[in-house]
Parts: sequence; structure tokens; C-alpha cells
Amino acid sequence: MMESVYWAVAVGAIVAGFVQGLSGFAFGMVAMSCWAWFLEPQLAAVLAVCGAWTGQMIAAFTRRRTSYWQILLPSIGLVMLAVLIPVLAGARLYVGISQSTFRAIVLSLLTLSGIAMLVSSVPQLLAR
Repeated sequence: MMESVYWAVAVGAIVAGFVQGLSGFAFGMVAMSCWAWFLEPQLAAVLAVCGAWTGQMIAAFTRRRTSYWQILLPSIGLVMLAVLIPVLAGARLYVGISQSTFRAIVLSLLTLSGIAMLVSSVPQLLAR
């Protein structure tokens, strides 16, 4: 049983890392779609946040070294605060939620975000 959890985490992280490498974002969305079926909500949320943050930091430090650090540094604190508050609030909410409810929430959020992305490109398709 424990070995299957390790495989689920590894496969979810590999697929999500591949997608983030291609697109530059969406680690959490892809990883959650894999991990929601195998992991507890608390563990899946922490892994998704840590994996997404790690991927963004790797991307930030491997790009060209001509970054505008004077502009970037003041916003890092604001971004960390904007990430920390929802993570703590989400961890509080995940404590009292069952796995089936968590799966339903993740599925509905993924479905709604996919539909929203498709709908946003419809005017461009019709204009051609």
C-alpha cells in the first residue's frame, strides 16, 4: 500500500513537472489531478505548493542573469504573503474535509478552469 503512494507521488510530480517545463505554470493543477485520487488532502496540498514553488524558483534562477533585481526584490515579500495566507487558510479547511468531498472540489475547479480557458479563446476562433 505504501509503495503505491510513492509511485503516485512520483508519477504526479513527473507529469506536473513536464507540463510546468513546457508552459511555465500549472504544476499544482496537474499534480492535484493525479494526487487527489491517492493522497490525503493535507499532503496533496502541501506537495502541490512546494512543487510549484520549487519549479518557479528553478526557472527564475536558470534564466538569463540580466534580471532586474531592484524591481523584483520588493515584490517577493508581497508574493510570499499572497501565497502564505491562502495556504494556511486551505490547510485549516482541509482538516475537516473528506477525501470524496476533496476529489469533487478538485474535479469541479479543474473543470471550471478548463471551460474558462476554452471560452476565453472562442472570440479569437470566431474572428478568423
